[in-house]
Amino acid sequence: MEPTACTANGGTPYPGICPDADNSQCCKSGTLPTVPSSKPINTMLTGLADILRGAGLNVVEEEGWKTRGHSVMSSVKGIVVHHTAGPATGEYPSLKIVRDGRSDLPGPLSQLGLGRSGTWYVIAAGKSYHAGSTKDDTLFGNANAIGIEAEGTGLPADNSSHKNWPEVQWQSYVRGVKALQAAYGVPTSNVLGHKEAAVPAGRKIDPNFSMDEFRAALG
Repeated sequence: MEPTACTANGGTPYPGICPDADNSQCCKSGTLPTVPSSKPINTMLTGLADILRGAGLNVVEEEGWKTRGHSVMSSVKGIVVHHTAGPATGEYPSLKIVRDGRSDLPGPLSQLGLGRSGTWYVIAAGKSYHAGSTKDDTLFGNANAIGIEAEGTGLPADNSSHKNWPEVQWQSYVRGVKALQAAYGVPTSNVLGHKEAAVPAGRKIDPNFSMDEFRAALG
């Protein structure tokens, strides 16, 4: 819908979260899911599923996700993208680990998961242990950044393209991150791969695709 037509009918236009042209806008009326205000502070991110569905994406909500987390999120200033380094087959075999954690690190390990089919798994609304130490914890630390664990073996450790990823998964990754950026006011400069955010440098290799290509696709 054109923004002028939207506002004339009592709606609010939102750019960048519709599943078609990049310059199209969604018109939110009272009958559509509520899009959260940007820059949330000290809260659970209970709008995640609606944001992704609003972008035309397939979404699975894990039971209890709206109250799952190590605490509330302090803010959303960054988005950190990962791969799971999990099994070579299966849609999202890493779900249990991402949700429940490991013996050395309690879950949730990210708010969101992304399966090989392009389906999104909404796992937690609160702080998740995905980032560890970062070059700027006020932007990319666990309390201030959404983490996305996309299913992938992580091999080979490639930084030149996304050739090792199913195209449907790659396109869904881009579309989902764009929707999160629009909803929470996150600039593309604050979308980093774990390999870029983590310190010391070289501590992480994920995701095994070109982050320059990914950010260019975000526009």
